[in-house]
Amino acid sequence: MIRSIGKTIKKIALGDADVSQQCTVGMPDPQTEIRVWLDGMRDPLDVTNNHVVACASPLTVGIGMNPEQSQRTRQSHPGLIFREYGGQQRLLARMRLQTSGSIWAGSQEMCLYQIRRCSNYCLAQHRLWAHDLYQFFVRHRAEKNPEIPMSIRGARSMNVFFICPRPVVLVSAIYGDAGNIFPMNLLGHIADGYFAFALNSYRKAAPLVERAGRVALSSIPIEQAGLVRQLGKHHRLERVNWEELPFPIMRSAAFDLPVPQFALRIREMQIEAVHKLGSHTLFFARLIRDDRLKDNLQFCMIHGIYQAWRTRQLDR
Repeated sequence: MIRSIGKTIKKIALGDADVSQQCTVGMPDPQTEIRVWLDGMRDPLDVTNNHVVACASPLTVGIGMNPEQSQRTRQSHPGLIFREYGGQQRLLARMRLQTSGSIWAGSQEMCLYQIRRCSNYCLAQHRLWAHDLYQFFVRHRAEKNPEIPMSIRGARSMNVFFICPRPVVLVSAIYGDAGNIFPMNLLGHIADGYFAFALNSYRKAAPLVERAGRVALSSIPIEQAGLVRQLGKHHRLERVNWEELPFPIMRSAAFDLPVPQFALRIREMQIEAVHKLGSHTLFFARLIRDDRLKDNLQFCMIHGIYQAWRTRQLDR
């Protein structure tokens, strides 16, 4: 009875804010549903395909810029705007940023920003606060000493970043007799021929990739999402038995790394810079080879609050 009453109170408080934290969707490559703009300068800059969530705690975003754009943001109060890509181009969320440094790889610069304020318009504000408080309570009740501590503002900001569909890839890396393959969704294109991705600093996958110095990123068809999710446990491993993987593998063209035969796209990258930012290690990499094998919808993640907004639009 107590459990039943608790569920009733939860439903009254959250309403349709009682949503999944992660939703699986199939999207083209690149996605064409959400546009992300950097504003606060003379003209807004489209960074939809030019940014990456660089660290979870403190929550940090990396954005690729040329020297002129970088200088202008330092003289302004930059922010990120999330809008529908088509249709009415409705405003879905807004963030205010604070400059926290930059990273160079060769001649390419990635500017880093932390989040000062965040507004999510996919949900009524009273429902959003109810959701924030409930998830904060659940997270701290489940983990007395969480691996990655996150404030309510940080959690809300991460939810906003996942309004923009984030592709999930499988990362393959080998160093000596250690090798691993694991899923990742904190990645982004930074400039022509350069990418960045972030890995949990407390897991064994991050130091393996740093030692290896090169990786293969395999895009995943939506049909294989459930299978790939099961490999999340590999983040805690330094090596896997390639013969016991639940799918057949083949070899990448440039680095001869094991990759899944069902891969839609294989991007092989050389690590050019590594920076530990807090909870996550940020890797800045140069693209060596890009093989597009199939044109199916790829496995992406969005937040449940945005998925609920999408559903409401379809019902109207």
